[in-house]
Amino acid sequence: MTMLRTIIWFVVAIAAMLGAVWLAERPGSVTAEFRGWRLDTSFGVLMIAVVVLILIGIAGWLLYRWIVGAPGALLDGWGESRRRRGYRELTQGLAAVAAGDGVEAQKHARKAEQLLSEPALTLLLSAQAAQLNGDRDGARRAFSAMLDDDQMAFLGLRGLIGQSLRDGDQAQALAYAERAFRLRPQTPWVVHSLFDMQAQGGQWKAAQETLEAGIRRKVVTADKGRTLKALLEVERSREAEREGRASDALALAREAFGLAPERIAVTQRLAELQLKSGDSKKAIKTIERGWSVAPHPDLVALYLESSGETEALKRVGIVRRLAQQNPGDIESHLALAQASLEAGLWGEARRHLETASGTNPSTRVCRLMAEVEERAHTGPEKVREWLGRAADAPADRAWRCTSCGAHHEAWRPVCESCGAFGTLQWRAPGTYGQILPPEATPGLALPTSSPGSGLPVPAANNTTS
Repeated sequence: MTMLRTIIWFVVAIAAMLGAVWLAERPGSVTAEFRGWRLDTSFGVLMIAVVVLILIGIAGWLLYRWIVGAPGALLDGWGESRRRRGYRELTQGLAAVAAGDGVEAQKHARKAEQLLSEPALTLLLSAQAAQLNGDRDGARRAFSAMLDDDQMAFLGLRGLIGQSLRDGDQAQALAYAERAFRLRPQTPWVVHSLFDMQAQGGQWKAAQETLEAGIRRKVVTADKGRTLKALLEVERSREAEREGRASDALALAREAFGLAPERIAVTQRLAELQLKSGDSKKAIKTIERGWSVAPHPDLVALYLESSGETEALKRVGIVRRLAQQNPGDIESHLALAQASLEAGLWGEARRHLETASGTNPSTRVCRLMAEVEERAHTGPEKVREWLGRAADAPADRAWRCTSCGAHHEAWRPVCESCGAFGTLQWRAPGTYGQILPPEATPGLALPTSSPGSGLPVPAANNTTS
C-alpha cells in the first residue's frame, strides 16, 4: 500500500513538472481592467495565483468548520471516553463473575451502570453479581428489568426460571418457560425444560404438544421423540381411564404400543386394558411381543392372569411359551425357575437358575436358589451357603433413572429424584442414586445446569423400560 501511494505521488509530481515546463515554453500574457485598474501579467503567474486563492479558500473553510464543530467534538470525545471506561468496567465485572468474586463483580457493575447508557448489558452483570452474593431479590429485580428489552428478554426469562425453581415456585417457573418457548421455540434447553415441567405437573397433552414442536424443529431426535410420545400416551391413557373414557384409554394405549413396544410400561399398560375389556387373547399376544424385546417380571404375572390357568404344573408350560419369545434373556430363565419352584419341580428350577447365574450369580438368583434348596430339603448348609452368597452378590436389574442414577422400586413416568420424564429403565446397576420407594412423593425440582438457569436436559432413552 505504501509503495502504491509513493508511485501515485511520483506520477502527480511528474505531471506538475511537465505542466510547469509547458507553461514556461508558452509564456502568453493576460490583461485585466476593472474600474480604472489595469493588471498585466503572464498566464503562468495567473494560474499560480488562482491555485493559491483556492488553497486559501479551502483552509478558511476548514478553519470555520473546526471552530463551529469544536464543542460537539469535545462532547463526543468525552462521551467516547465514558463508554470506553464503562466497557472496561463491564469486562472486569464479567471476569469477576467468572472467577466467582461476587463483591468485586457488584462493584464493577455499579460503575458500569454509571458510565454506560445501555442498561441491558449492565443488568445482566448486576443479576449475575447478585446471584453470586446470594441476593435473590436483587437478582430477580435485575432479571425482571431485562424483560423490558426485546433483545435481553430471553436471558431475563432464563434467569427468572432458575430463580423460581430455586424458590420452589414450580407454577411461576412453568409460566416463564412457556413465555421463553414463545420467544424462541427452537432453543433446546427451552424445549427440554418446558417439557419436563409440564410432565412433572401432569400436563400430558401440553407436554406432547411441546414434544411434537421440538421434533418438528429437530431439537428432539425422531427416535427419542417416538419413545417419549409413547410414554406420554400411556399417561394420557391412565388419565382417560380415570375420567371414565375407557375407549379413549384403550386407543391411546394401542397407539403407544405401536410407537414403542420395547418399553415395558407401554406393553404392560395395553395388556392390562385388553384384559380388563375381556380380550385375554389379545393381551397374551401383546405380552409375547413385548417380552421378545423387553422382558420384565411383572409381565409374567400379567401373562399368567391372561391365561386364566391356576394349576401350578400347567402354568409352567404357559411360562415356557412366553420364555420362548426371548429364550436367551436371563428374565426368561428366572421366570421358568419361579414357575418350576411353585410347581415343585426342584431339578427344573435348579437347572434354569444355573443357566441364569453364569459364573457370578446375582442376588435374586442366589435367593431363589436358597429357596429351591430349602423346599427340596437338601440341607440347611446349602440354604445358608446361598443366602451368604446373596449378601455379596451383584445387584439385579431394577428401575434406575438414566439421568441421575436414582433407584426406584416401581416404574413411574417422572423420576422423583431429578424430575426428568421417561428416564426410568429396567437395567443392571451402573450409577446409583438415592432409593425411592413407590409411595415416596417428594417435591420435584429441576437440577441446576448453569448459573441462573436451573434447567435440566433429559437423558437419552436407550434401554428398555
